[in-house]
Amino acid sequence: MDYSLKDVANVRVEYEFNVGHVEEYLKGDGLDMGCGSCPLLLGDCYHIDISPQPLCEKQVPEGRFIRSDAVSYIHPKRVDFIFSSHMVEDLPTADHIIECLNGWSKRLLKVDGYLVLLLPDMQGGRYSTVEDGGNPSHRVNVGKEFIYEILPRMTSLQLIQMDTIPHEKSCTIDVVFRKWI
Repeated sequence: MDYSLKDVANVRVEYEFNVGHVEEYLKGDGLDMGCGSCPLLLGDCYHIDISPQPLCEKQVPEGRFIRSDAVSYIHPKRVDFIFSSHMVEDLPTADHIIECLNGWSKRLLKVDGYLVLLLPDMQGGRYSTVEDGGNPSHRVNVGKEFIYEILPRMTSLQLIQMDTIPHEKSCTIDVVFRKWI
């Protein structure tokens, strides 16, 4: 099947709306981890995904897509931001998510850089949970409560923004951490 950018137009409308709530943190050099079919089209960004949707590579500038495991990816220099939309909930356990986020911060992020997540609001009831047969790739129920639970285990990351996307317009929550050391 030959895909076009029109095939993702409806998905991108909500995605761009959600990104608008975190856009101020997406400046400078960045990484879009697990970009899937909706790569971040802001900043000076590399897009990392081991198995992207067919349209992903067509949407990003030439040379800006890297086929790699986003969890263990090593970039040649530290970046100003790391962005990930609807990816970390696919990891096997909460411990894997914590390890991934701390690893990104330690290996890839500059001090005073931002780790920006868009997550399905499973715990808030706006997105089906793992047990309720939601997205089959999801392994961990995420939401605000999840972030508060893992926050004490985030090394060098300070929570600076969460859940600013209007609930009536999206099933996604935003989470922004700043690397402080």
